[in-house]
Amino acid sequence: MNGEPSEPALVDAHCHIDLFPSPAQMVAVIDQRRIHTIAVTNAPFVFRHTQELAKGSRFIHAALGLHPELIATHGSQIDQMLALLSETRFVGEVGLDYVTSDRALRQQQASVFSRILQECASLGDKVITVHSRRAARDVIAAVGPNFPGQVVLHWFSGTLAEARKALSFGLWFSVNYAMTQSVNGQDILAELPADRVLTETDGPFQKVSGIVQTPPDVAAVLPALATLWKVDQQQARLIVSENFQRLLLSQQ
Repeated sequence: MNGEPSEPALVDAHCHIDLFPSPAQMVAVIDQRRIHTIAVTNAPFVFRHTQELAKGSRFIHAALGLHPELIATHGSQIDQMLALLSETRFVGEVGLDYVTSDRALRQQQASVFSRILQECASLGDKVITVHSRRAARDVIAAVGPNFPGQVVLHWFSGTLAEARKALSFGLWFSVNYAMTQSVNGQDILAELPADRVLTETDGPFQKVSGIVQTPPDVAAVLPALATLWKVDQQQARLIVSENFQRLLLSQQ
């Protein structure tokens, strides 16, 4: 009925919209379903495309990124990235990935990540979604306790001690369905205060029962959060939605 309050907006704090088969169709779904979506990119040269996709949408937030797994092939685009940083508040996907054991490549990742953090700190008020696979300790140390912006650890798989350190530094966490199903993910979730949690899909990279996750599927995370927080799913949805609004309003 007209006049009834609408449901709180869903939140997908980490999604690669540009990598779906039909990005424009995904944009339409996001707008129709009212899903605040941080549309991350993996390299600077594709940012303009995502920026165009987000144009005119109040729910899609285009993020400028340089994925650590692409540093070997696209690391030379760091100058291009730094030049574009003033055009968006949202940054990602960036960070470190220590699946590689190549010391030189790890050092190159660290150098690029450091330059991105320094420029973001200089500009101020950025929202950064960060990759930290097998590298949580170094990622958290690189950000530090006084970073002048908002940092979200996406699909965090570090230790409980590392999660506590990140919380002490004021970092956020974005949680996907896979995290709710793993023992380590459940342990981490139990450690996180409700007011530091966002939801994500990491679509199209995350699959559930072989099905690629899209932004509406972020609702699948809410039952686990509701159980953990001892609230109903509608209240869990409201908490996450309000967290995202605080993230946008926060300044350090």
